[in-house]
Amino acid sequence: MNSIRTQFNPTTHGFLFKNHFSLDFPIKFDLPLGGSIDANAVLDGLSAGMCFTALDYYHAVINRPGQTDPDQVDAKLRVYLCERHLDAINIHNILKMLDWMLLEKAAVAARISRYEIPKLRRALDKGRPVPLILVRANRSGNTTPNHCVIASGYDWDNHAQECLIQIYDPNHPGIQTSIRVILRGSESGFSLTHSIDGALAALFSIPYRTQGMLPRLLRPFPPLPFAPEVEGVVSFKLHWPVDSRRVNQFFKENPETYKPFGLPGHEGLDLFAVSGANIYAAADGDVYQANFPNTHPYGRQIRIKHTLGGKVVHSIYGHLSKIMVSQGQHVTAGTLIGLADNTGNSFGSHLHLTLKIEGEKTLGYPAGIVDPWPYLKEETPVKPEPVGSLPALSEVKVFTIQDLNLRSGPSTNSQILAALPAGESLQVFGETEDVREKIGVEGEWLHVQTAGNQVGHVAAWFVQDSEQVFPPSDLVLYPFDLVNLRSGAGTAFQLLAELTMDEPLTVLGVADLALSKLGRQNEWLQVQTRQGLRGFVAAWLVHKTGQRAPASGLVVYPFEMVNVRARPAVDANILTVATSSAALTVLGERNQTEMRLGQMDAWLNVHTPDNFTGYVAAWLVSTAAPAPPSPSPTPLEPGPLKATATADVNMRAQPGSNSPRVSGLFNNETMLILEPDLAAASTKIGKPDQWIYGENPNGKRGWVAAQFLRKAS
Repeated sequence: MNSIRTQFNPTTHGFLFKNHFSLDFPIKFDLPLGGSIDANAVLDGLSAGMCFTALDYYHAVINRPGQTDPDQVDAKLRVYLCERHLDAINIHNILKMLDWMLLEKAAVAARISRYEIPKLRRALDKGRPVPLILVRANRSGNTTPNHCVIASGYDWDNHAQECLIQIYDPNHPGIQTSIRVILRGSESGFSLTHSIDGALAALFSIPYRTQGMLPRLLRPFPPLPFAPEVEGVVSFKLHWPVDSRRVNQFFKENPETYKPFGLPGHEGLDLFAVSGANIYAAADGDVYQANFPNTHPYGRQIRIKHTLGGKVVHSIYGHLSKIMVSQGQHVTAGTLIGLADNTGNSFGSHLHLTLKIEGEKTLGYPAGIVDPWPYLKEETPVKPEPVGSLPALSEVKVFTIQDLNLRSGPSTNSQILAALPAGESLQVFGETEDVREKIGVEGEWLHVQTAGNQVGHVAAWFVQDSEQVFPPSDLVLYPFDLVNLRSGAGTAFQLLAELTMDEPLTVLGVADLALSKLGRQNEWLQVQTRQGLRGFVAAWLVHKTGQRAPASGLVVYPFEMVNVRARPAVDANILTVATSSAALTVLGERNQTEMRLGQMDAWLNVHTPDNFTGYVAAWLVSTAAPAPPSPSPTPLEPGPLKATATADVNMRAQPGSNSPRVSGLFNNETMLILEPDLAAASTKIGKPDQWIYGENPNGKRGWVAAQFLRKAS
């Protein structure tokens, strides 16, 4: 038995309120073959939004809210749940859901055993919780709505070919639920069973992307959940080791998470600190360790020994990105000793602070470990500037394009008042024209006010004018691959749309400036789509007309014939057909392309020998070159081979009646057969259960059922 658990605990990281929501608006998607569908009809409540939001809290290392009644959920959180629900149920996932709902049991069994369970196990083995869609509605007429859960671990019995998946289920909050998957051999030996709800038709994973920094409305400063285990008045106080005064996780919290480590709960304090934030010594002392042990959960860490209040005290600072002191060095309280990050066993940038006092004992913890909270100085919050001394607010509002410090003055030497996440909206003091001239200029500072009325200064080169709209230029760019259009210049900003490689993007602003950024990592371009939607795209993921992504150095070959499509989707136009002998040059970053190779629902951007650039299904190609073909005893038929339709017939994207329709042939209309082996194609004409690839008189290409064809005279 192989048992794997991620650090996501369904009972402590999942919400305590039930998925008892109904959406007051339809979520309609146009289907590729016509018609539309309301996502509310195939997915219940806000289960997907609850799962994505729970993962957002988990990755941000923030305690989930404690509401147990869905009717009492804060209105702002409810809005956020809806937004994340929309992120989860995009058209791609809706189509996958419909596809699974129509599959026969044998096909479901094959897909789940060959692809879904191995893919799920690989992710969980790496410690990544995975959102799953549980499919209930199927061909048998069961119309119970499907819903979303989070897989947090599994038990695999190789002998019995059974997998027990541990899940967080928004429909059953606060308890451990599971799904038993039996994969034994034949269709009759396959089953999916929810531990509470019973039989399932299917399940499949959906991709999850972190939201970056959670909105500030979801990041409350939590109250102290436990009484400090210190009798009387403490004999010393510590300097705060970070500029923030926000605590992500207190001492003794989340006992279920730390139980596998033999601890009754969290063994220190997790203090809010963005990546690169300053870390300070908590007291005078001597550094006795400053390194990055390979297997230690604290990652890059510093340990300092102090003598405080007549006691020997150890302070430990974990998950750092940089160490700025050395072993044996004496430091004073407030000395800058390192920078924050999330090295080691961590799921988001923060500082982990452990405090040990020799001779002390806290029940259940190793000798010396105590709660640091009572020992931290109760400092007076920084006072904002008097209102009377402030200049008038300008008409300009800006937003931060990355995590940024709000400082007491216009200098990096000024005191940090707050850590602002990317996307924070700020009002700017001063004359409007003067303010606009400073925005984006390195070395300039802006005097600002936050949404919470806190006043300070921010670096002008890390903000952008939220109202400024540049005029369209004459420069048009195209994505190399699928690319995200975002509301701001960075991955932390809201996803507005997914753009395909055939989407023309008009650059807003100065074309020469955009060209200087093109292809450069961490640069962003403001663009407008042909529908008029404006936003930002990564400059390294778009190109001018006629360019294509650089070759990865990887060459693949189709297992058999494979369609090369205009977009990475089975309903996209077919550009050409590649045979098993065609060497396809894979474009893009090699590491990413190698990860996609062989994966279901993944696509590769390729360049063909006949000079087409498009996409092939990653599960239909291999890096292994085909063996040289043996001489065929049957010579190919000379000249082009044509067939005539004996009835009105569809042309499909793939050989199969369930494949999307791409075009058609009218009765008595002739099709040019494009298969590489014309002799073999000729033998299929007129036969049932056979498919032939060809081109109709309008130049459309696709697969036609051979039984509706006869040889052209």
